[in-house]
Amino acid sequence: MSEINLPGLKVTFGDPVMVAEGVGHCWFPGMGQFPTGELLVSVSIVPDAHGLLINAQGIYISEDQGKTWEYRYTVSEASARVLIPRPDDNDMLVASRMEPDPPEQWRSFSGPYVRYQEGGRRITIENKGAHMEGLPRNVKATDSALVPPGTVNRGVQSFDGSDAARSGALEVDGQLLMTNYLEFGGDDLYSTVLLGSTDEGRTWRYISTVAGPEAVPPHPSMAPGVVTQSTPHGPSEPCIVQLESGELMCVMRVGSGPDWNLARAYSADGGRTWSECDYLPAWSVEPSLRRLSNGTLALSTGRPGIYLWLSTDPRGEAWEQIDVVQRHNSWAPPEQQINPERSGAQKERHAKDQTTAYTELVEIAPNKLLLVYDRTPFGWNPVPIDSDERGRIYVMPIDIARV
Repeated sequence: MSEINLPGLKVTFGDPVMVAEGVGHCWFPGMGQFPTGELLVSVSIVPDAHGLLINAQGIYISEDQGKTWEYRYTVSEASARVLIPRPDDNDMLVASRMEPDPPEQWRSFSGPYVRYQEGGRRITIENKGAHMEGLPRNVKATDSALVPPGTVNRGVQSFDGSDAARSGALEVDGQLLMTNYLEFGGDDLYSTVLLGSTDEGRTWRYISTVAGPEAVPPHPSMAPGVVTQSTPHGPSEPCIVQLESGELMCVMRVGSGPDWNLARAYSADGGRTWSECDYLPAWSVEPSLRRLSNGTLALSTGRPGIYLWLSTDPRGEAWEQIDVVQRHNSWAPPEQQINPERSGAQKERHAKDQTTAYTELVEIAPNKLLLVYDRTPFGWNPVPIDSDERGRIYVMPIDIARV
């Protein structure tokens, strides 16, 4: 256990707890909490690649606030990056990728309607039970060379997360709000859109575009004829919170690496319209954003490295940075330490970077966070079956007190 004193805050870190380990792939974790307290961590066990016939996740459950973990099962059709607790049941709604429905058009989609029930003891899947509709433009089809023969081209679109009492989607004025990032036809970069549901996630209707390709800031990699190791993605991997004022704040990835700071936009009318983007000091991939019970804003992100960013400002305009990898390595034995690849070169990162920097924060009790992250000993390469190394998933407890 260690403490850090920041302006107006005392931050206490507990020792990391290992959730899972394995050869092959054991990475890209996600996390959510059931209304009655059980925690769920999902772990990708497949390559990060196009053309996969199956996307599989190992599911682990903790019934003691993350102190111990139990493997439960492996899922494919129930895989998801968004877990939405439902307060009336001990359930979590799962948002999965969808496919064009009806076929031959790109504005209406359907997919499995999935619920993890009874604290993760049961899963129900209803074929084509969830729908996305009302998009203002066609979604771009995935390059056919990246779609395995006999499978459905789902287009370039993916649900991603929002804050809630525990994790998942915001509930504002009786409506669930969730973000999706996609490429519209004719665009070369992502846009982030806001969707709403009034029927427990069975129908997601387009509300607004939070930010489009125009939100990507100028960068040398975008100049004509310039080739660099760092390229833009467009506003993607979004996360939204509702601020104390009632405003919504959306934070988005726009690229990969320290040159690409997270974009941020505000909405004062429930998500119908959004401000122009500004940019946070935090950078790179998969931001996880929470507003804690004491009003502190907590954000985890990284690549290179993993960082926790904290703000006591109600609108998140000033932030304090904490190096999570440093905290991890001060605890870890040599064989479990994480060494980020800091060159910024994608080839080097894929070969050497020992974390994806994909994280998730959950407020498991008032002002008590759990942060999930991974260690990938051979970068993006699988751990050989005869290796003494292991890919590992950890959770780190973090208490945040206002002083």
